[in-house]
Amino acid sequence: MTKHAARIAGTAYLAAAAHLALALNVSVNTDSAKAVLVAIQNPSLSMDEALKIARLPGNQGIIREQNRFNVPVTTQSFARALVATAHGDLTSDSTETALYFDALRPHAAQLVALTEQIEADPQGFQRSIEARIEQFTPPDSRLQLRGFVVVGGDGGGYSFGGTDFFLNLSFNDDLIAAKTTTKHEFYHAVQGAFAKERQSGAVVSAHGSRQNCANTSRLFADIYEEGSAMYVEDISTLSQSHSESAMRQLADISGGLEHVHSSVALLELSVTGLDATTAVPFDDVYEVGFYGHGVLYDIGYAMAKAIVNNEGPQGLAALLKSPSYGLILRYIQLPGYGKDKDHPKLGPNTIAAVNQLVSGCK
Repeated sequence: MTKHAARIAGTAYLAAAAHLALALNVSVNTDSAKAVLVAIQNPSLSMDEALKIARLPGNQGIIREQNRFNVPVTTQSFARALVATAHGDLTSDSTETALYFDALRPHAAQLVALTEQIEADPQGFQRSIEARIEQFTPPDSRLQLRGFVVVGGDGGGYSFGGTDFFLNLSFNDDLIAAKTTTKHEFYHAVQGAFAKERQSGAVVSAHGSRQNCANTSRLFADIYEEGSAMYVEDISTLSQSHSESAMRQLADISGGLEHVHSSVALLELSVTGLDATTAVPFDDVYEVGFYGHGVLYDIGYAMAKAIVNNEGPQGLAALLKSPSYGLILRYIQLPGYGKDKDHPKLGPNTIAAVNQLVSGCK
């Protein structure tokens, strides 16, 4: 992160350190998580109270994330799930069970303590995050970002292409895991702040072959965003976590990087599928590459790491203002490209797709 201002407003907000205040202002709001955790322990919770909690900005983020995965959660069903859990009632509604409030209830006190730990020690939680993000952000940045700590639903963290980010403590139940995920999602918020500059070089969707090219551009943008955020989060810190989900994530990442050729092959297949006469739908390609084990994260990470090793952190920061194919284009221009295991060679169709995008999909 670049430069922040440090303060705590009440018990709900953390803001960044004063010596960084010139360039970037960040707040992290824990209200949504705490409200849910208190509510599911309250056997007299009313529907009106639950609806107020469901309308909090962080909880609206949970609803939006569930909708993105085709789970039709609404403010009303979110509130009903809260009430059912608080009253000890079992629900058979799959939309409500997808929020996992019942599974959270036994751990509610522990997670409340974690939110209080985050609030009570902004230096301990946020300073290391700021220092890491700052390295990979242009020094002249002027950004305002908002983070929301939440509990419930799937995913350890997420963002929606803007300057808000969400940390889900359901999957980050200790401070180390929470910090690591926050760095990842924080960097997505930074990427969101520069999205218009990157999109100035994007291909406008159309029909036929130009639509195929636009979808390839989207794929490369996703690989850049996830691979670079994965590098910035500093996965080595996960080994210090006691979180079961952090251990699974570290094992997944380590295994993926040991077999990065599989990620290269999937990228090649994805590009080929998107450019076929009868193209594979983009959503299908995305699901195979980024859900589950997230195989395409691995080659994105490898490319980001190679660029930083060659050019330093600001080499990655420069890509915030580059078109969607900027990560891959810069990677294949590195002196060590294709010469060792740390610089895996990409497939010919991937290279051809980059060149086509550089030429404006002509």
